[in-house]
Amino acid sequence: MGRFKYSDDEMDLNKVLKMNLDESESLLGEPELSKVRTEADERIEASMELLRSLGKSAQIDELSSQIKSQNGHRKIVNRYVLEGWDDIVKEAEEYCPEPVILEDFMAEREINQAFQELDEIKQDFSRKTSIVNKTDLSFLMIATALQVVKSLLFPYVSQKFQYGDKFDSSNRLIHNDPSIEKAHRKANDGFRDKHLKQHGTGRWINILYQTPPYDITKGSKDLGINMGGKFHRMYTLGHDPILGWIFGTANILTDVITLNDFQSYRVIRTPNMRITAEMVPISVMLGEGFQYIKDDFLNLPAAIFAQAQHLKSDKYTKVGLPVPIIPSLNENFASELYKSHYDALCFSRDVKIVGASFAVSKIIDMIISLAHGLFRKKMKQKIFMRFGQEKFY
Repeated sequence: MGRFKYSDDEMDLNKVLKMNLDESESLLGEPELSKVRTEADERIEASMELLRSLGKSAQIDELSSQIKSQNGHRKIVNRYVLEGWDDIVKEAEEYCPEPVILEDFMAEREINQAFQELDEIKQDFSRKTSIVNKTDLSFLMIATALQVVKSLLFPYVSQKFQYGDKFDSSNRLIHNDPSIEKAHRKANDGFRDKHLKQHGTGRWINILYQTPPYDITKGSKDLGINMGGKFHRMYTLGHDPILGWIFGTANILTDVITLNDFQSYRVIRTPNMRITAEMVPISVMLGEGFQYIKDDFLNLPAAIFAQAQHLKSDKYTKVGLPVPIIPSLNENFASELYKSHYDALCFSRDVKIVGASFAVSKIIDMIISLAHGLFRKKMKQKIFMRFGQEKFY
């Protein structure tokens, strides 16, 4: 019955193909239809010659271009009613009661050409995906299935770990809570006592205990600067959990406050601590900071320690710390997040969850890759033993 095996659906498809092929050939060879087509073509050509003789060549060319540009998008006035597949199969069964195989309506050359095109498609697919056999495809399907399962489980797992949730301010401490101040003072005393005996006094002690310049808002209104009241941490780079390690440390060394737009102002401490109108370029601030470091090498460690302690004391308060960097990129969005109680701790938690999800994906990829590599190695060994050459396609 031929060199191919067919399922029932494929046998039905063969009959439909055979019926359509015979009907198409009969239409092409029908003398009456051929005559009608020829006459229609001749009349169209004669009409176009007449229009050209009347000077309508430009209109004909324009209309032809419009028709070509529309291609298959032109509206069909009379549409064919599509039959259901079962009806088509029933019709084909009546037309071809006997089983139909490919060899009944395809020449050997056509079948070989079809297989050649299939081989070219497989080779092209293999070049672009590195999938060269069913085993590779199986590993791809397994890896895809695992990644899909991971994606489906992620919402449930992330919900359990409160992904995207905001913090409850009622569970936080006020910024000047005695426990926070006590821990802060104890840490400063420890740093001081550790270095005082060996190094002696100096500006570094003031750096430890004095209020950081970026924690001041007094004077901002006179300069037309909106510091956001209790949300002033969002408007100062010293409170940024990432940028603060650079700008906050430099601010502490130089008594300068740097805002989230990277504008810096001098801060004075007497008679009252406030922000002045003196703008300090970042280059000048860094230069002053470097000079203080040269004056006493302990000034920098003290400033970094003071920065770390300040961020630590603010982290768990009712306002918390802003999401890093965002205030400098999109102040309005950062303000919405911060005022709705989504802070740096929430962001850190969500980053860990996303990072864990990414790590799981990479672990899945590594396991599949290692298993696939071992399998390919075994296949190469088998091929080498059988054919005497280590070649794998």
